[in-house]
Amino acid sequence: MLWLLVAGTLAAAMDAPAPGDLTAALAREASGDSAGALESVQAVVRAWPAQALPRLEAARLLLKQGGNLDQVEAYLDVAAAVAPDNPRVHYLRGLLWEERGQPLRAAHAYELALFYRSSYEDARFRLAGLWASLGDWLKAELHYRFLARSHPEWVQVRLQLVRALEEQGRGADAEKELVQLQGEQPANALVLRRLADLYERTGRPQLAAKLRSSLDSPAAPKKMRPLRPSRR
Repeated sequence: MLWLLVAGTLAAAMDAPAPGDLTAALAREASGDSAGALESVQAVVRAWPAQALPRLEAARLLLKQGGNLDQVEAYLDVAAAVAPDNPRVHYLRGLLWEERGQPLRAAHAYELALFYRSSYEDARFRLAGLWASLGDWLKAELHYRFLARSHPEWVQVRLQLVRALEEQGRGADAEKELVQLQGEQPANALVLRRLADLYERTGRPQLAAKLRSSLDSPAAPKKMRPLRPSRR
């Protein structure tokens, strides 16, 4: 009977909550008092039950603190009825389904979040990880590649992209990604090890040994520039 709950909340309060009320509640979280922040946000929910944002924050804080998942779902159900196109509703539902051990429902929720906001990187990252955990490496590649293009500095994401390619049997594509990453991050030990491992698996031990020797050799000390003579 969700529609009855929504109708009741809409009839109870049509005014938007004052921004300061929610800001003050979330300031408690920023100060380290997550439990107090949840209490304050729940007070805002009671004061303005028809608004989606306080319910989203309450659901988020409950998930963060390992709270009652049924209560999280209730908050999200009402928020979804009030603001069905809000991507955060679907992102938080994804987290909820992950907590409940239902990865396919979580993936569907993250996909909805991306439908409403394609730039939602948190949702895309979690979706990529879910597809990887489920063994759907092609879908994982799609989302890791999107993130890698948007943020080439995210080395872990690019290494996950490499793994997705390897799991599909596309060793040449994986090597291409790793070599490019090595060129951009020549001193990154994790990248060098992954590339050395790939060379070893593909029968190129000399290239692997060369990379590993660069990892073992100490970095050259920086040369100090000579001091300029003092003008005093």
